[in-house]
Amino acid sequence: MDMKLRSRSARALAAALILSPCSPCLGITPALSAEKPEYTLQVVVEKAHQSDVSKPLNVTGTIAAAKSSDLAFRVGGTVVERLVQTGDAVKAGQLLARLGTAELQANITAAQAGVASAKATFDLATSDLARQKSLLDKGFATRSAYEQSTKSVDVAKAQLDIAQSQLQIAEDNLSYAELKAGSDGVVTAVNVEIGQVVQAGQAVITIANGNAKQAVFDVSDALIATGEIRKAEIFLVADPSVKAKVQLAEVSPTVNVRTGTVRIKADIIDPPARMTLGAAVAGTGSSQPISGFPLPYSALSRQDGAPIVWVVDPAAKKATPRKVKLLQYIGQTMVVSGDLKEGDLVVTKGNVFLSPDLVVNYTEAAR
Repeated sequence: MDMKLRSRSARALAAALILSPCSPCLGITPALSAEKPEYTLQVVVEKAHQSDVSKPLNVTGTIAAAKSSDLAFRVGGTVVERLVQTGDAVKAGQLLARLGTAELQANITAAQAGVASAKATFDLATSDLARQKSLLDKGFATRSAYEQSTKSVDVAKAQLDIAQSQLQIAEDNLSYAELKAGSDGVVTAVNVEIGQVVQAGQAVITIANGNAKQAVFDVSDALIATGEIRKAEIFLVADPSVKAKVQLAEVSPTVNVRTGTVRIKADIIDPPARMTLGAAVAGTGSSQPISGFPLPYSALSRQDGAPIVWVVDPAAKKATPRKVKLLQYIGQTMVVSGDLKEGDLVVTKGNVFLSPDLVVNYTEAAR
C-alpha cells in the first residue's frame, strides 16, 4: 500500500514540474515572451496625372421648329368650324377655324341702330342751329340761345362719331371670327375642338414657320452647370444612323419647379429630311474641359470636415493626408485640385484604415 502511494506522488510531482512557470529551466520559451510584430496595412494606389477633363453629356428630346407662331382669335366665342389638323401644311391667308357669328351680328345691328339714332339727333341739332341763326339775324333770338344751339350740334356730332366707331368695331369683330394663317408653315399643335368656347387671345393653333429646326431637351440643371456645351451631335432614336450637328441656341434661365429640369434648345445644322417635327432624338456632347487630377471617387476621405486624399511616400512607406478641392464628378471618377503633384501615389483602396504614422505596403493599379 505504501508503494502505491509513493508511485502516485512521484507522478503528480513530475506533472507539476512540467506545467509550472519554471519551464524555462526545461528549455521551453513561453509565447508571451515573443516580440509583438509591427502592423502593416496593404493598400492600392494610383498615380496622379493632371489633365483637361470634359464631362460627357447624353440627353434625349424632340425636334421642334426654330420659329413658330401661336395663333388666337381676337374675339371670344364658340368654335363652329376647324379646318386643319396637326401636321397639315398651310399657306398664308388660309382659313384655319371659325367662330359662331350670331352674337357678333347682333352687335352690328345694335351698333347700326346707335348710328341711326345719333345721326337723327345730329340732324335735328343742325336744323335748330340754322333756325336760331335766322332768328338772331332778324333780332328775334338772343345770342345765348344761339350759342346753346351751337353746343348742341357739337355734342350731337361727337355722339355720332362714337356711334360710327362702335359700328366699325362691331364690323371688325365679325371679320375676326375667322382665324387665318399669317404665313406659310406646318401646323404643329391644335388646342381647340368644335363646340369649345374660347377667349380672346387664347392660343388655338400653332404653326411652324420656315424650314429651320431645333432640338429641344429638358435636362438636369447640374448637367449643364459646368458651362458651355461643345462637340454636340444628335441622332434619331428610331435610326441612329441619321445624324446632324447642332449648336446651342438657348438655355432657359429658370428651372421647371415641377420637373426640376432646365429647357435647352439647339439649332440643327443642315437637318436631314428624316428629322421631322416631333421626332425623338438623342443628343451627345461634352462640357467645357476643366484642368485637374482625375481619380476614382473611392480615393476621397475627410479630415476635420475637409476633403482629403492619402498619398504614399514610397521611401518611408507611410501615407500622409493631402487637402484637395472637388471640382466635378464624372461617372465613377472625381476631378480634384489642391495639394497634389504629378506622379503622387494616391491611395484608392484601404484609405479608411489609414493614420499618419501607419506603415503600408502598396500595389499600383493601372487605370
